[in-house]
Amino acid sequence: MINELLEELKKEDNPLNIAIEISSFVAELFQNGQMTLYEAYSVYWEAIKYERKGYLQLTHRNYVKISTCITILNQKLLADIFDDRAASNMLEQWAVEAYKLNNEKRPHYIMDRFMEFLSANERPELLEELLQVRKNYEKLSFNDGPYHCEEFPYDCYSFEEILLDNELLKSFRNNKTLSEEIENLIVEINLL
Repeated sequence: MINELLEELKKEDNPLNIAIEISSFVAELFQNGQMTLYEAYSVYWEAIKYERKGYLQLTHRNYVKISTCITILNQKLLADIFDDRAASNMLEQWAVEAYKLNNEKRPHYIMDRFMEFLSANERPELLEELLQVRKNYEKLSFNDGPYHCEEFPYDCYSFEEILLDNELLKSFRNNKTLSEEIENLIVEINLL
């Protein structure tokens, strides 16, 4: 499966399509339990880098939507889980950048307070709000989305619960290993 992904990526020159390929790969393996959260987080980083590269190109300026901002916010909160401070800082900058480029202007539970949610890892009340949205997802209106639990890491993990539980948080921070296959995949993606 990794070789097939790399072959597809080598054929592609549009960074947005590369991002879609990588994120689809992560979604499939992650949701099927073939990747740990840390591995999925690490590979998903590559998708975010390519997505950003794509939407910063002049021809794709209209690409940034609420879901783009939520994707970066979720990845930032995952970086906080893994105590990846450099990544967290960079993702916060990219989130602010995406927020400013966002073309989808309408009321939204995260976008209305986006700058606050960027520090949700330090504010339990914001994590509780996100957790309530996750728990009540089935009852929510499609029109009020997209919802953060629809973006990576989807409904496979609740980063809110991890960040709210110090023991659980510690276990994730102590389990940051990549399989050799995933490590090689990340290297290969960076060589494209």
